[in-house]
Amino acid sequence: MLNIICSFSSFMTWVGRVLLAFVILMFMVLIHETGHYTAGKILGFQINEFAIGMGPKIFSKKKKNGEIFSLRALPLGGFCAFEGESEDTGNAKAFNSQKPWKRLIVLFSGALFNFLSAIIIGIIVFSCYGDTVAVVTNVYDYAPSANQQLLSGDVIYKIDGKRVFVLDEIGRYMDSDKEMTFEVLRPEKADDGSIVYKNVTLNGLTKNTFYSSVLTKVDGDYKDVSGEHKLAVGTTIYKLDGKSLGSKGSFQRFLEEAGDVCMLTAIGSDGSLIDFTVDKTVFINNKIAVQDSAYNGIGMTVSYANYRFGFGESVARTFPYCGEVGMLVLRTLGGLITGAVGIDQVGGPITTISMTSQVVAMGFGSVLKLIVLISVNLAVFNLLPVPALDGCQMVFVLIEWIARKPVNRKVQGYINGIGLIVLLVLMVLIDLLKL
Repeated sequence: MLNIICSFSSFMTWVGRVLLAFVILMFMVLIHETGHYTAGKILGFQINEFAIGMGPKIFSKKKKNGEIFSLRALPLGGFCAFEGESEDTGNAKAFNSQKPWKRLIVLFSGALFNFLSAIIIGIIVFSCYGDTVAVVTNVYDYAPSANQQLLSGDVIYKIDGKRVFVLDEIGRYMDSDKEMTFEVLRPEKADDGSIVYKNVTLNGLTKNTFYSSVLTKVDGDYKDVSGEHKLAVGTTIYKLDGKSLGSKGSFQRFLEEAGDVCMLTAIGSDGSLIDFTVDKTVFINNKIAVQDSAYNGIGMTVSYANYRFGFGESVARTFPYCGEVGMLVLRTLGGLITGAVGIDQVGGPITTISMTSQVVAMGFGSVLKLIVLISVNLAVFNLLPVPALDGCQMVFVLIEWIARKPVNRKVQGYINGIGLIVLLVLMVLIDLLKL
């Protein structure tokens, strides 16, 4: 009986998270459509209906001016329906009767509101909950002396004046062809015993090619003294008998010089250094195999932690952060076209709902961070010149403005209709392929 109660409780918790995920997504749709609605009202467009959700109406209210506000059954999407969007009605307040610059503003305002909401929420997140930052775990002694100015515990704050965000890869901020300036937040102990962070500037750091010695075969059970860790395929060896392995072939050279028993210093998953003692014969008998793996970097490892910024820095940080999110969206889309990004790395509505429901369980701060990410995603995605999206409509308006003649309204309708179907099918297929 207790198991049934626990299972039911877990199920209801899951249902609650999924429902909250839908609410979050519909909230962002509401912001987007409010952008269109607000711009349309200011510029004198006639609005017929403002709807949240798609499909049959479950609630609607008609205002005295004829505008209908409705809530629809399917919690996916929404719309702000303007008079005369798909045809020329002759009504001076109809969408297609308005000047092109007005229509462009209305079409752009949905994405603008999404981006502005991301800015506002981002400021709240960074100042109240902090942001994920890269923290130096180790700087290896084979790295150049300038790079060893970095110390364990340093928060990587800026590289060459650019704020660093760990959205995908901090290596993008590093230039291989010149010396770099790092700004770090260095932890220091205050007189009262608390930890304070001091802004420190480090000059002359360089990106170099190093070689890691990686285990490609481990036949047997080899544990450290504590018995908590063991060697495994993929483990990186930092030192052999205290000698650093940063150059090509260094492991084999030092192994030839080693005695019958070797001490391997491995890098743990959290960046910690772990010592293992093994017989030299395990390498001779090919029970453990090691391979050089080249990498281009600073000669350090980082871990990730949460750091809370002051209000002023939160404001200054939010704008470039949202810009980085937008660029990440474009890089991902570009990668899909070139094949650099696999289809398994993106998701449709099912994936989005699933991911959102998981984040809900992590707390309100994580939910706000996700809202920032999805809001910028919606803003960028809707501005793409893809049929059925605002970006495509803007292209039609620009053509009309330049040519002084609109693209045939029926042709526009066919393009948008077919585009919408293709887009919906594509999103469903992406989710199905991930099952």
